Amino acid sequence: MSITIGTHPNNLATWILAHTPHLQASLRAVTDVAFVTYDDGRQTMPYLVDGTIDVGATGTTPPISAQAEGLDVVYLAASESHPDPGGIVVPADSPIRELADLAGRSIAFAVGSWQTHALAVAVDRAGIAWDDVTILDVPATAHAQEFLDTGADAWLLVDPTYTGLAGLVDVRVVAPTESLVHNRSMFFGRGAWVRENPETVAAYVAALGATEQWAAEHVEEVAALLSTSKRGGHPETWLPALTRRHWGVHPMSGEVVAEQQHAADLFHRFGVIDRSVAVVAAVAAL
Repeated sequence: MSITIGTHPNNLATWILAHTPHLQASLRAVTDVAFVTYDDGRQTMPYLVDGTIDVGATGTTPPISAQAEGLDVVYLAASESHPDPGGIVVPADSPIRELADLAGRSIAFAVGSWQTHALAVAVDRAGIAWDDVTILDVPATAHAQEFLDTGADAWLLVDPTYTGLAGLVDVRVVAPTESLVHNRSMFFGRGAWVRENPETVAAYVAALGATEQWAAEHVEEVAALLSTSKRGGHPETWLPALTRRHWGVHPMSGEVVAEQQHAADLFHRFGVIDRSVAVVAAVAAL
């Protein structure tokens, strides 16, 4: 019996767990543990489907897209909301003053990540069409200069990239992260493996919760660790987001399922996914 965990620097719980051996002890007492490390969280689903990993974690968008594609992916847990500094950001002198002003403009973000969810909420709230906005993709670990180099009219990003961008140009936040989405992490697994390994799944979810509890009490150590990842930044640029972060991982609740369903409904309406999905059908009974 074993568990192979996919981890990337945009998911803090799995990244911290993978790089802090003493936090793995309780899980290793139950099963053999291996980690597969990669930079782009959007690789999580392909790795899950081909069996490279058993469990993974991303933002809100990938598991919805996977379910719409008919993939056997099962939700295991979700994080607390993450009101990270940033959101939809524009140059300080931009004519974009409100969300409706995004019509006819371009915005840069990591397409297929949680930012797709955030933009869907923004477009819906503004009453404009999805195709009214030109979307420019950037790497999941893009730094501030890479966002700037897209030439986009707006950017959808959070710390430490937001702080880095603000150090390059004067910026203004049109819509803070927390005004658009809860920005939760979603933890999920390959359906067949989840159903065959309920004890290991429970131990894994418990280890994630313990990792986040430890991280809440050791933010300076976490900041130092994250500064060495492909996301970059100095430890001090990480501290504001880590200090105000709502730490915690919990089994899926009705509230979180409803949030995911709202996102899925928006994606279907805007053509981001080809068919409607019932999120509750992909939730594990833990």
